[in-house]
Amino acid sequence: MKIVIAGAGIGGMVAAEKLGKLGFEVTVYEQSPSLDEMRYDWHDDVNPKVFRRLGMEMPAESNKKKSWTFISPFGAVIREFRQDENNADYSVERRPLNRMLYNRACDVAKFVFGANVTAPIVRGNRVAGIVVNGEEVEADLVVDSLGVDSVLRKGLPHSMGITQYRPDEVFVAYRAFYEKNPDAPEPKYTNKVYLKHMGAPGISWAIQDHDPTLVNVLVGRIGALDEKTLAEALDDLRKHNPTIGDKVVRGGEICKIPVRYPATRMVANGYAAVGDSAYLTIPMLGSGIATSMLAGAMLAQSIGENMSHGVKGAELFKVGKLWRYQVRIFRDFGAEHCAVDVMKRSVLTMKNEVLDWLLGSDLLTNEEMGKLASGKIIKIGFGEAVRKIKVAGVNKLGRLISINNMLQKSYFAASGAKNIPRNYTDSITKTWEAHMMRFYKQTAKQKKALGH
Repeated sequence: MKIVIAGAGIGGMVAAEKLGKLGFEVTVYEQSPSLDEMRYDWHDDVNPKVFRRLGMEMPAESNKKKSWTFISPFGAVIREFRQDENNADYSVERRPLNRMLYNRACDVAKFVFGANVTAPIVRGNRVAGIVVNGEEVEADLVVDSLGVDSVLRKGLPHSMGITQYRPDEVFVAYRAFYEKNPDAPEPKYTNKVYLKHMGAPGISWAIQDHDPTLVNVLVGRIGALDEKTLAEALDDLRKHNPTIGDKVVRGGEICKIPVRYPATRMVANGYAAVGDSAYLTIPMLGSGIATSMLAGAMLAQSIGENMSHGVKGAELFKVGKLWRYQVRIFRDFGAEHCAVDVMKRSVLTMKNEVLDWLLGSDLLTNEEMGKLASGKIIKIGFGEAVRKIKVAGVNKLGRLISINNMLQKSYFAASGAKNIPRNYTDSITKTWEAHMMRFYKQTAKQKKALGH
């Protein structure tokens, strides 16, 4: 049977290897002219546990991350997060990672570069292939690894129910590595993240960790990033980080990243989405390498399990069988992402003075700061709750109650996500989807805060 994978993304290449080893005829179609010319010439943070879990070695160019420093909207408060050195993330270079995943997959899957995928082929209620460079390529299963703005996902009929995103659920980010200014003094804090930078919904950062010659700069905003906003943000970053030089050495691109809970429909007859196409990034910071790798492996694992249960032929790729993959996603890490999305939306619409207070007090423990950044649920025991009440004091009790309500809502979102129907039926799935969407319904206050 034939499987086509649209896009040589991280999840797509992992899926190519795993599905090829199951005996399928797998072809990966990638728009870039070659492996070394693929986008994103930079590094991203990944925890080594994901490589161990998938039986892979980390790329040799990886380096342990230094601790983060979080800065409030207008710089009034600086809060360090001291990471656990035994469980630290690593900066993993994308191109060596791409090469490693390609090398693992190329013996069992065919790669076609310079392939422009423009649309899905839909026959009846089934995805039957893709249009590549103007020609139809038929397949028994299409794996969508084209990213957040996938033309495949957008091109599917509404009746298939595949989840589309709202404008406030994407992060538009400028990412560049600037030559370091050798005349500037060494910074006190090397990994600075600006929350709601300059009061805007989004984040910026200036990172100087393992490469002494470069400064890693990001400016990201929810929904859109215009030239004026980018220029003002870069000026402000340079003002507070004089090590940022004038020359862009790597990157310099604007990209779009999903920062929302996972798609409640990422499978259909003959179709499955992985990575950013299924919105599998951590909603707070947009990191998605680990989850994309896991998703590619989980898709193949689910199909392999169905095969071991005697499922054959076209039945393997029906939505009811592929649903096993989506259930695995939500029960493994998707539920936590749902909780973090609730917290992210609350932070983005929080008044700046409240965020200053939250970061500047001892309300959040170091462990809670780490969980918030890495996509984990924050749970507060009775003793910790008593401590927080003491820290907040009577005058700030209203703020504390509001934060507690947000945390409670995040718990309920995670619980609802884990209650994903074990077996697929259209009516039951729609009921579950409607339940999940209630946690993310945009209020008039939120629309105003996000500039919509």
